[in-house]
Amino acid sequence: MVEEATHNILKILTPEQRAELEARGKRVPYEAGERIFREGEPSHYVLLIQKGHVKVTRQNVHENEVILAIRGPDEVMGDEGVLMDEPRSATVTTISEVVGLNIAAKDLVSFVNEHNLWPEMYRAAVRRRRQSEQLLLRAPLNVKGRLARWLLDLAAEVGENTEDGWVIETTLSQQQFAGRIGATRDAVAIALRQLREQGIVSTGRQRIVLHDLERLRTTASR
Repeated sequence: MVEEATHNILKILTPEQRAELEARGKRVPYEAGERIFREGEPSHYVLLIQKGHVKVTRQNVHENEVILAIRGPDEVMGDEGVLMDEPRSATVTTISEVVGLNIAAKDLVSFVNEHNLWPEMYRAAVRRRRQSEQLLLRAPLNVKGRLARWLLDLAAEVGENTEDGWVIETTLSQQQFAGRIGATRDAVAIALRQLREQGIVSTGRQRIVLHDLERLRTTASR
């Protein structure tokens, strides 16, 4: 089984509180590849994802896109900026068709005030931000190890357990993989080829299958 990889602020709500929060939202659909938030923009609303997945990215010092996380159903995006009245700290872009609830900033803040949820909501938002930052500060690994760790994270977020293995349907390119793990595109291509030759993974168009999680975990720990 793939381990849980995210901190979800909805988990601190009771079923009744969650239903009330959802009632304040407006249903919105997004196509794959559509930008929802842009880093630096004002935080006017949050998005509660009901279906689909998004990538969370930032620009590094070299102005390259770095993927911080993949988020999916039952995740609330943009809460940190709204709660702290700050601009977006990252860009959020869909990697599949997404359906969610758009909740205005004022409605989220009034909900938090009415239920005295400031400490819990703030802590949850900070924990998730720290998790993303820690992904960039992990102990140095070789490219193959970093790629293995990222594939395990992707499987936890968007993977589907099938008879063939954990299937990851993704529109992310090798260049984006490279930016996420701090490597070159060529290095990622070589690492993927090695994993394929070892029978640990197989790849296809917008599809990666993890056949041996134990060996992948071993590779990730090196």
